[in-house]
Amino acid sequence: MRIPIWSNLRLAPRLILVIIAGLLAVKAVDKAMPLVIRPPDIMFFDRDWLLATLREARDRSNAVSAADRPGVLRNLPARQWLDFTPLGAKPEFRHAPHGNAFAELRAGAFAELHRQIADTLGLAPQDVLLMADDLDDPEYSARPLVIILPPLPIVMRDALDDRRSNMLSSDLRIAFRIGTDDWLLVMPKSDGQETLRMVRNVALPLLAVMMIGLLSIWVTRGVVRPLDELAAAADRLGHDREPRLVGRFNAPELQAIGNSFNEMQLRLKRFVDDRLQMIAAISHDLRTPLTRLRLFAEYLPDAEQRRQVLADIADMETMVSATLTFGNSQLRDEPSSGIDLASLLISLCDTATDAGCPTQYDGPDHAALVCQPVAIRRAFGNLIDNACKFGTAVQVALRADADALTVTIADDGPGIPADQVEMAFRPFTRLETSRNRETGGTGLGLTIARDAIAAQGGSIVLSAAPQGGLLATVTLPRRT
Repeated sequence: MRIPIWSNLRLAPRLILVIIAGLLAVKAVDKAMPLVIRPPDIMFFDRDWLLATLREARDRSNAVSAADRPGVLRNLPARQWLDFTPLGAKPEFRHAPHGNAFAELRAGAFAELHRQIADTLGLAPQDVLLMADDLDDPEYSARPLVIILPPLPIVMRDALDDRRSNMLSSDLRIAFRIGTDDWLLVMPKSDGQETLRMVRNVALPLLAVMMIGLLSIWVTRGVVRPLDELAAAADRLGHDREPRLVGRFNAPELQAIGNSFNEMQLRLKRFVDDRLQMIAAISHDLRTPLTRLRLFAEYLPDAEQRRQVLADIADMETMVSATLTFGNSQLRDEPSSGIDLASLLISLCDTATDAGCPTQYDGPDHAALVCQPVAIRRAFGNLIDNACKFGTAVQVALRADADALTVTIADDGPGIPADQVEMAFRPFTRLETSRNRETGGTGLGLTIARDAIAAQGGSIVLSAAPQGGLLATVTLPRRT
């Protein structure tokens, strides 16, 4: 879907708008999250009330047996704010006030609270454990927040800001000994949403990254897709004489590049057509004097001279014919129809064998293909003739797949060096190993073959044959 205002924007404003949109989206999700998962409760405990509650819990626990302690603790007045859990062994806290970094981290109010709890309960410091996690942003706490205040009155702002004097914790735990091996664990009462908040804390950054990533992908695809189309058009331009105009792009900068590329293709097309028309006209005009020369050569008295002159005239006629074929657009405009490619290859192999070049076919007896018949026949005829010129035996193989037909033509000749393969496809180019009249030809056979195969949407690759020599691999898509 095209958005008119967005399509008229240049790339720099688009990137700025995407960055702003990503930040706004993340902020909106951050603000909307408390509506889905409510923030943790904030409990304010007076320090003296907390000490008295701990002493009461210790006294009631010691007054009954271990089996009766859970029932007694459930009836405590502070049960609506605190959970009391009797334990049969000393609990393991991540931080303890002795022997680790807790004393350094909580050297202020929490260290003093630990001492006051031990004094209030009449216990040794090692018989009291206290853990209090602090958060830079209490809003993202999974458990209820606890603020332990000194005796009131106090200003609320001071209670939240003075972290050293007023104890703020997101995970407060107090444990103390109530018997030889028994302990009592005291924690703020859970509201049952800790798991949801933990999921929220993990999902929120992932969601932010996902939203920014999706926006970035959307903008990047809008930039990369036109570039991919330009790259594909440029690659086709190197193999196909017909221009493939690129479409309308959704950014002014990219559209300017596309327009320039289309204009370049059209200029190249006109340039090539003009040269080909000139070559075709010259080649056509040469046919009449060549015919007269052939008539005159028939009257030469010396038989050897007559044979040599007629051979030269035949070479010139072959060159003229190949040049006319290369410059003629009728083959490219030929309508497509169905053929039996296997039968065509078998016929070409038989013709080459009859001409003195042993050519063996390997493949199915029938293989249907929709193509331009004359162009394809000329292409494979040129490839087999080329293999016969440089080799003593030729192997032609056809493999039929569901979506494509693959033809390989291998000879046992000298082959083509890897660094000269692309040069072999250039018009009127004959490589150093074949620069003679016996095998050189016009330098248009491979060029005509590649043009004809490319017009069918296929490809041709030249490589070294397993037995030495040249291997031509042609792939043609099956079209309906």
